[in-house]
Amino acid sequence: MGKAEDLRFRVEPLAAVVQGEVLDKYEVDQATVFILEHDGKGFYVVGEPELSPEEQRIYSLLVESLFYSLRPAARLEDPLKYVEGFIWEAAEDLGIVKAVQEGFQKYRYYISRDAFSYGPIHVPMTDPDVEEISCTGYGTPVTIIHRRFTEYDWLDTNVAFQSEDNLRNFVQRLAQRTGKSATVAIPFTDAMSKEGHRLAVTFADEVTLPGSTFCIRKFPELPLSMAHLLKIGTLTPLLAAYLWLLIEYRGFVMVLGPMGSGKTTLGNALLTMISPTLKIATIEDTPELRLPHPSWQRFKARHTYSITEAKYDIDLQDLVKLSLRYRPDYIVVGEVRGEEIRALIQGAALGHGCVCTFHAEGPEAALVRMRSPPMDVQEGGLMLIWCFALLNRVKTAEGKVVRRVLEATEVEPKDGKLSLKRVFTWDARTDGFTPTSAEEVVKRSYRLNAVMRLTGWDEGELADELSRRAKYLGKVVDGGMLSYPEFSETIRRFYISGARRQNT
Repeated sequence: MGKAEDLRFRVEPLAAVVQGEVLDKYEVDQATVFILEHDGKGFYVVGEPELSPEEQRIYSLLVESLFYSLRPAARLEDPLKYVEGFIWEAAEDLGIVKAVQEGFQKYRYYISRDAFSYGPIHVPMTDPDVEEISCTGYGTPVTIIHRRFTEYDWLDTNVAFQSEDNLRNFVQRLAQRTGKSATVAIPFTDAMSKEGHRLAVTFADEVTLPGSTFCIRKFPELPLSMAHLLKIGTLTPLLAAYLWLLIEYRGFVMVLGPMGSGKTTLGNALLTMISPTLKIATIEDTPELRLPHPSWQRFKARHTYSITEAKYDIDLQDLVKLSLRYRPDYIVVGEVRGEEIRALIQGAALGHGCVCTFHAEGPEAALVRMRSPPMDVQEGGLMLIWCFALLNRVKTAEGKVVRRVLEATEVEPKDGKLSLKRVFTWDARTDGFTPTSAEEVVKRSYRLNAVMRLTGWDEGELADELSRRAKYLGKVVDGGMLSYPEFSETIRRFYISGARRQNT
């Protein structure tokens, strides 16, 4: 074998150059991540295990053997297990078992990274604290959003693509991992990865300059539960109990906010509080919602990028109409963007509970957008919306960027006209929410009157039920039952205990 630089296959580990204050240091797989601050800017620096010249030679032998014997990755149920088994088989065939034993962890890491994972962005893709990864072009650092260091917004990494060819090949590989393609004819695509992350890429300089780009929005392996949102202060138990009641009694709740504000997370969390005896139909362009619900029907849109095949497109409006044939108790649209809002409103008029997310900076902006083309929703349809829950990313007094429900505002019909009535408000000075008493919530809310009509409760009984649910949620948080499965089980028990009370 020749010199290391003549090897057919070689690996270039990321070297961590630590400059500035180290805010955190932790391990991801076999790599070390440093969170740094330098001149007021944050950095995400990855240090990968180094390979000696001899280890580079052995790595090249292993990868060459893998290159000629690899089975299609799509057919491998456990790629990591396959890699481990392959390394030992190849080492035995090549007569280098002892040498492989000494550096086994490194070989497994790099072969898994480059053959089955995301190559240069393997570490941020594996890091559960990274929520978004972006590359705006070759020669510039890949940037990330870190869940625990949000005050720095986008953090520069030490990952970069040095040429357009390298980046172009990478975005093609990203697209292929999702079963899509990125070419000159179809220079962009967005899709969902097998891990459930949302991915968007552009190819060459057809639609983006100077060339190819990608952006990956990562979602937790398990969605954040309502208990977790309560724990981190996104909303209060009383506000959560209020939204819970609206949804349970088939209201129409729209979750508003700009991109990245947490709309999908809150919408998903609200749906986990629906009784397990009811049926939910979710309709999405890109499947992001994940529910631990026994009766969950998932619909997803189908889009083609060819004019000749456009007649085969199935959009959200088609799916909302189709979902009605499945007799769901709740119709959920992951993100409303167009004419499907009218079909969703018809579902609300027919008595279905409805939940959706919607890009808008506030209730007023949402109404303006829905009244305008292409939505063209009439006033009567808008009055079927019960409540807008507005989220946003805000900065606390300590400089931390957090997500908060800024307000919960009801749509109230008055004399045939529509008006907005704010029920809950977030205070930026105190990072608190008002009101704080169930009695005041009942006094402010118009839509809770519908709950009283359906249940026969008076205002006192309704306030007691709000308080009971808020206390129940508080106990769940205090009990540390934050995980998605744990919280879902507590809600199931809540409904079982409620049914028992009604039967006694």
